Amino acid sequence: MRKEIAPSTRSFFVRGMEGHSAVKSISDLGRDVYLIERTKDRPDIKVLIADIYIAGECDIIEITSEYYDIDGIVLVGFYNRYSGAAKDLAKENNIALYENREFWGAVNYTGPAFINYKRKYKG
Repeated sequence: MRKEIAPSTRSFFVRGMEGHSAVKSISDLGRDVYLIERTKDRPDIKVLIADIYIAGECDIIEITSEYYDIDGIVLVGFYNRYSGAAKDLAKENNIALYENREFWGAVNYTGPAFINYKRKYKG
């Protein structure tokens, strides 16, 4: 179940994307959907930002039935996570699913590399 996104969280996401080296511009399309125009001939992407504590398969089904033309879902809350099954279901629908920090890396990539991006953790 998606909850309302705090204005501060929304503006944090937008300001972050505006300062990202792979982002030329970001436009609010309404209903928490953003169009991100990227640099270096990378195609534009349309993402939904969501505040879901732990996104599961039901959340992905709900989102994809309502938002059928998005390229990605970004979980913007600091503690937001997703299940492996949710990630797999999103991929089956050709949609990337990321935590906010993961998305910062993924936005640099296109095609399958965008959908399958994995954040490198320092060990």
